[in-house]
Amino acid sequence: MIATDFNPEEYEKLRIEQHTAEGLRFVPEGTGAKVYCVVCENASDWKEIHNYIINENEIDNIPNRKIECTNLKKSCDRIASYEISDAEAEQLKNHPKIIGVNIDKQYYEGTYKGRETYPTSQPVNKTARYGQNVKISLDTSGSGFNSGSNSTWLSKTGAQIYRHQTLVSPWQSLSDDDIITADPEQYGDGTDVDLIVNDSAAWLGHIEFVKTGVGEPTNFVGTNVLKSGFASSATTGVCGVLDLILSAPYYIDPDFFEADSGSRLRVRWDGTTLPVETVARAWWGNESTTYRSAKYVSTNIAGGTAVIGSNEDFGEITISSNYTEARQNGDNTNLHTGQYDGSVATHGTPCMSQSYGKTHGWAYNANKWFISVLWASGAPDSATLFELLKVFHNLKPNRSADNTKNPTVTSNSWGGQKLFYNGYYAYFRTPGDGTGGELVSISGTTISPEWLNYFWSNDQRARWEPPTDSTIVEGASMLDAGVIWLGSAGNNNNQQVKGDHANYDNYVSSSNSRTLAEAESYELMVNRIGFPNCIGNVPNYNGGGIDVYRTFNVGALDDNTVSNGDGTYYEQKVSYSNMGNAVDFYTIGDDSVGAQGGNTYNYPRNDSSYRIDSSYQIVTSGGTLSLTCYDQRFGGTSSACPVSAGLFATKVQHNRSWNWSNLKDWVSTKVTDQSSDAQFLQGTEATTSSSSNWNSYRSLQGGARKILWDARMSDPEPDPDPTTLSPGIITKFNPGGGLILTGSSGLTIKKLI
Repeated sequence: MIATDFNPEEYEKLRIEQHTAEGLRFVPEGTGAKVYCVVCENASDWKEIHNYIINENEIDNIPNRKIECTNLKKSCDRIASYEISDAEAEQLKNHPKIIGVNIDKQYYEGTYKGRETYPTSQPVNKTARYGQNVKISLDTSGSGFNSGSNSTWLSKTGAQIYRHQTLVSPWQSLSDDDIITADPEQYGDGTDVDLIVNDSAAWLGHIEFVKTGVGEPTNFVGTNVLKSGFASSATTGVCGVLDLILSAPYYIDPDFFEADSGSRLRVRWDGTTLPVETVARAWWGNESTTYRSAKYVSTNIAGGTAVIGSNEDFGEITISSNYTEARQNGDNTNLHTGQYDGSVATHGTPCMSQSYGKTHGWAYNANKWFISVLWASGAPDSATLFELLKVFHNLKPNRSADNTKNPTVTSNSWGGQKLFYNGYYAYFRTPGDGTGGELVSISGTTISPEWLNYFWSNDQRARWEPPTDSTIVEGASMLDAGVIWLGSAGNNNNQQVKGDHANYDNYVSSSNSRTLAEAESYELMVNRIGFPNCIGNVPNYNGGGIDVYRTFNVGALDDNTVSNGDGTYYEQKVSYSNMGNAVDFYTIGDDSVGAQGGNTYNYPRNDSSYRIDSSYQIVTSGGTLSLTCYDQRFGGTSSACPVSAGLFATKVQHNRSWNWSNLKDWVSTKVTDQSSDAQFLQGTEATTSSSSNWNSYRSLQGGARKILWDARMSDPEPDPDPTTLSPGIITKFNPGGGLILTGSSGLTIKKLI
């Protein structure tokens, strides 16, 4: 079958019709006898339990009757199938030697065959991540991630990987605290994609970014792009992450650094040859042949050969002397120290791990880059960031295999916010002439009018679209170059809408006579996409009369699911996530798991440290012992964004010429929406300023039920065999559950957690 316009409802109808015609078995209705798989921890336990089940007995939590074994499943000596009632299945779940009881999906092919294998994404075949089953958790607070220091937790991954493999959640028929044991499968791993996380200072020495050979994806590369052979002095290190500011000059301009390698190059703690930090900063900040090759110096400067106006003629980008490896990156034995308040940032590290970490990230084989952009001493401002990204994208070397440029994908979990206060005036769907404003009244936890009272925790803030100034132009120029931008939608429970929505021109002002034209320059445009995601705004795109954003605005899913009352569970946005039709999609965010950038608020890891010897090799004894590495609970749209960026990297890996428009089209046409509130709660949009529907912290407020998943970019030929999916094993069951296979004035900067 080749699907030209895939429709999940039609697919399901045809699937059932075909399986009925083939005479395949369906799960019978009611609570009577059904074929269940019974799973034990080991072979000896299974032999004992099997004997109890097939014979009469008086053993606790074993049905006291002879029960037919329908399939011994000899390929695995821990599982067999039996014909039992639903009540007997529940009884068996309580036996201490039984770790799982679930409907036999192989037996009931009519019900299950092909149900989780909708046409997805290129290439045709997925790749198993680990080559063995690993532990996967949705609700991490009590799942074992917080105490998973034993060897059974060595190989694991978070729900941010497993959930987004398929359209339908693997936890749809499970409780959110059920642990699934399975081997995640992906269409890509981010190979030959430059994935850049722009965030707070982060710890590059965490084991999540170091190739140790233990507990890693089977095809994990681990090293960075500054490899041996790249240049005569280059050496390959065991840490896969590079600081773009301190490392990219060598990547872009190796000839300059090789011309005097003794004074311009150094070897990092992990064995990677990098520029001397002062030389790297000077390369960015000084347009002179003293500091960079002539081809990157304008022809109007002595010795320069860069054509004026070309990509090579990028001028000077000032980098603070406080932007150092010690402050922004740390190493194997030292945490980063760059926070203004002297604390250790714990935001950038989990973001990195959820984009490209070997345990927690989709794009674990991407070219891993990092820039410390906010909340750290010496970090560049947003306009400088846009410049850096554009120059890097334009000047980085092409892939040698085919002389094509690697795609550039960025993750940005930060944003600008502006306050509004008691006594301001709120303009909701007014004519725009400065009339019709309602007085804002803030009393304790209540805000009037009602359409402002929905802000999360009554946080009197709005995501703000700044005026068109140099910063916005710098951002737009970066996007013009081809950089793909994903950003957090924000954590205010704030409706964000597109240009054709009735709420697009809503604003809040300190004046009771402020026109819309005036407000757009310096007031709070409450329902528009905030900074920095607004940099991609294209007015009247293609003559369509509406504004289109070239960025991707990412909302967050809750880790808690809600019962439908029939043994299934629906997903919901996390209460604080911004929403509306300008949110492109939602991704796992709340209480996800990521690498810890410090030594507080931590979850233990079994692979908690590593040793590097004097030859920069990983060793089991001797050498230098790293700091202890931890994981942590992480959340917010800050988490959803890097997860999404990692998944995007696995997409453009196979479609290297794709730009933002291609990806918007993929999201729109291939990333199928959830079918109903029984899968993903949509809720009712508020349409008046006083509607009680504003008070719903779960409503999508007119947004689509779109959850990002690993959808195939084009229709395959042939379709993958739906029987090839490896089944998962649930290690904790919910009674009744089943198993599914599968810097402007007034602008402040705040991290999104």
